[in-house]
Amino acid sequence: MNFINVKNITIIGAGASGLAAACAAAGAGERVTLVEKNQAPGRKILSTGAGKCNLSNAKINAGHYHGGAPGFAARTLKALPPAHVLDFFGELGLLLSAEADGRIFPRSRKAADVVNVLGNRLKEKGAELLLLTCAQSVKKNLSGFEITVRRVPPKWDKKAAPGPLRTITADAVILAAGGPAHPQIGGSALGLDLARSLGHTVKNPKPVITPLKIKEKTVRELDGIRLEAGLSVYSGGRLIGSKRGELLFTDYGVSGPPVLSLSRAALTGVETSAVTCHIDLFPDYSREAIFSLLAKRRDAGPERPWKDFLCGLAEERTINLLSSSLKIEPAAPAGSVKDPLLAEFGGLLKDWSLEVSGSLGFEDAMAAAGGIDTAEIRPETFESRIVKKLFITGELLDINGDCGGYNLHFAWTSGLLAGAAAAKTMSFPSSFSPQP
Repeated sequence: MNFINVKNITIIGAGASGLAAACAAAGAGERVTLVEKNQAPGRKILSTGAGKCNLSNAKINAGHYHGGAPGFAARTLKALPPAHVLDFFGELGLLLSAEADGRIFPRSRKAADVVNVLGNRLKEKGAELLLLTCAQSVKKNLSGFEITVRRVPPKWDKKAAPGPLRTITADAVILAAGGPAHPQIGGSALGLDLARSLGHTVKNPKPVITPLKIKEKTVRELDGIRLEAGLSVYSGGRLIGSKRGELLFTDYGVSGPPVLSLSRAALTGVETSAVTCHIDLFPDYSREAIFSLLAKRRDAGPERPWKDFLCGLAEERTINLLSSSLKIEPAAPAGSVKDPLLAEFGGLLKDWSLEVSGSLGFEDAMAAAGGIDTAEIRPETFESRIVKKLFITGELLDINGDCGGYNLHFAWTSGLLAGAAAAKTMSFPSSFSPQP
């Protein structure tokens, strides 16, 4: 086994929190080594916001974060206020732009620019980046840490064999390996396993910010349809959340920003009770107003076929599906649909109920709930309370944010705090004993 005997800060994972941590530590003058199993840094960053990178939000506050020890997010945001994170990107030369809903993007709308400005800073500061290198183990000893790594072939090369094991020595380690979401671009449980091996408690991760599977097979007929609507989610008959925006129907269920935002609550509820999505196709109309509109439309042309009556009312495939569920024949004269049935149809337009059966797993999830117990982490520095000079950041922790840039903001924040704190510890001796 080969050894790299360099006393430095080693960061496992070159995603959002790892790159931010490296910038902070290298910016403080410390020698930094980044270990990344992918063939390029920032793979998940490049996929966020449909390639535009929704990197933060103008409405960042602790109320947008879930899980974790009480007050954890609030203490973190106090230690590094959101404006300071945006200033960090400004210092890197990245121009930002905020949407009306608060989402913040690079002005170029290119996620690659976010990765590039971070990479440029690391080059300037002389940080070492070991790509296609996977951490196999992390061990604590009296002098620091030993990280066993192995070079791995790129995913497209099915014939190449992994390289030999070698060991990196480090005075401080930052675990920033990300969570299990999006395994197709590098998500895995590697970081959780490493943290567990060092004595940390790991709460079982579950997919969040994810499309929902729907029990009713009829939604398959709407695959690919996008429409603006209101969405309310009920668990055991109790309202657990409402959003409005663009819904996307798929061959398995529903997606779109409102669904992603409410998926955490929906999937938590489905473990113990029936969870239903209630879609309002006319959120600006009351039930009474919808019935009045339909009645006037019918009475103005009672001889028109029902299919012509529907034309222009709403998205064609969707409204035909709802009509068919009430067994209204497309060729039936509109006037034959009497008030009780018309009211029932109007009720469907306002409250179309679909039962949630689960999710597609981590493959389509943007984040994971669960992870390392934050009671074992210091929220102002992200240093472990169990192992000195071990820092754990980002998706590895049992804390997750709402859809809209909140998770990436937490990744930047945790990385910057951990990198700065790790740099400050470099002049102090290492110890395996628990911290008070």
